Amino acid sequence: MSPAFRGHLCAPPRPVSRTAVRTVIHVDMDAYFASVEQRDLPIYRKKPLLVCHTDDLSSYRGIVAAASYEAREFGVKSGTSVLEAKLKLPHAAYIAGNYEKYLHNTRLLMQICEKYTDCLEVYSIDEAFLDITATAHFFGSPRDTAVRLQAEVAKKLRLTCSVGVGPNKLVAKMASELKKPFGLTVIEPEDLPGIFAPLPVDSIPGVGRRMRRHLDAIGIRTIGQLAEAPSGLMREKFGVIGEILHKAAFGIDDSPVVPSYKGMEVKSFGQSLSLGKGSADVEYLCDVLLGLCDGATRRMRKAGYLGRTVAVYICLGRLFDLSRRTGLGCYTDLPGRVHDVAKDLLLRERASLDVYPATKVGVSVTNLAKREDGQQTTVFDVLDEKEAAVAAVVDRLKNRYGEKAVTRCSLIGIRNRYKGAPRAEIGIF
Repeated sequence: MSPAFRGHLCAPPRPVSRTAVRTVIHVDMDAYFASVEQRDLPIYRKKPLLVCHTDDLSSYRGIVAAASYEAREFGVKSGTSVLEAKLKLPHAAYIAGNYEKYLHNTRLLMQICEKYTDCLEVYSIDEAFLDITATAHFFGSPRDTAVRLQAEVAKKLRLTCSVGVGPNKLVAKMASELKKPFGLTVIEPEDLPGIFAPLPVDSIPGVGRRMRRHLDAIGIRTIGQLAEAPSGLMREKFGVIGEILHKAAFGIDDSPVVPSYKGMEVKSFGQSLSLGKGSADVEYLCDVLLGLCDGATRRMRKAGYLGRTVAVYICLGRLFDLSRRTGLGCYTDLPGRVHDVAKDLLLRERASLDVYPATKVGVSVTNLAKREDGQQTTVFDVLDEKEAAVAAVVDRLKNRYGEKAVTRCSLIGIRNRYKGAPRAEIGIF
């Protein structure tokens, strides 16, 4: 045990704050996207599988969003470029991500987690923090709670997760990384020195390659060495970040678990489509935009939301992005009104499209409100009665016969013209 750690443990206790004595669980799904696909499609099980974020699986563009554990054995992991992955694993299975399916499973995961505490923070699509300080005794001990939670996820979702338990979010998150996949690690405050000291410094969340190089330059390679470094030196070299890292080396973290799961609050509804090599045909781009508006507003109606701000995203020649937004003046969930505004935003960039083809187009609706909350009636609501009636009929047909049951005439053939996002992401294709 390093002297710094011994000194920390033997020092007079600090005044205990309301957040000082806690029990926090961190749930981290194992190879999440890849595991969902392997669960649903037996052909991918026990084989290297790479879920990619790319517009064309036959190309070398894009990045790996998730790699199965069979693929990780060859040095491929999330964040690896598709080019590098194909050089290392030319015979692996490469598929595009189905993000609506993953979000659906995340909602199911959070429904399980909220049985154990109402203090639940959704940290990412595959991670969550649970403060079980006030509820662990209902399930036995903190370890018993974690075991029960892990087993319930495995039984109901047929997916594995790694679970860490600690006195705060930092320790819990680091604990979940120690045994993967399907691991469970409980770290008590008195166990911190022996567990933390030998770990590489980049085991601390937020310490990336650049910070690791900076720390390596001053002789800090392990968490134990970071703990032994003078706090003044860390402050001088790295400012506030240095102080935070120095505290993290001792497992000190007072950040609260902030409840964020209230039905997974929605901030926006968006759709996007990659266009392969791109297109400068404004007429076709407007048609694509119409399809995206159809898909986004259909999801809004299904979820019971209205929006009043429209944003359009355009990637030009894979060189740079443009994002434009404007207000609608009133709330709506109808594709016609959203498309009128989105089309106007797109046409404003006609000069850029004459020089660079659009390789990706997206639209999103923000500034949301629940339909059930009610909105002030405007003259547009009267004018839109016909479109609302048509949208309602189309929704009923698609709900009964599937998303491809009804398609606008102007959109027929677009799917074949452009290789794009997974079908689940675009309601009309």
